[in-house]
Amino acid sequence: ACWSTGLGYNCCQSCIAVAYEDNDGKWGVENNNWCGIPKNCNNNNNASDCRGAQGYPCCNYNCDVYSIDGDGRWSIENNDWCLINNS
Repeated sequence: ACWSTGLGYNCCQSCIAVAYEDNDGKWGVENNNWCGIPKNCNNNNNASDCRGAQGYPCCNYNCDVYSIDGDGRWSIENNDWCLINNS
């Protein structure tokens, strides 16, 4: 669960530009609606180094783990599988 859901706002689908920042966190805008930018977006600068696996990309931000196999830990973003970057 994202920090912003407790405030009645969805979590942003990806690490987008910060439109506003307050004591709760950083906010972005997706589909003309405010959304909470995941707190670990700023810590995921190595995402470009992640290569994904089996044709799937790396997750834009760390998510809940739904599966683990020899390639790593898998989650779901944008209704598709993504590989969680371990760096």
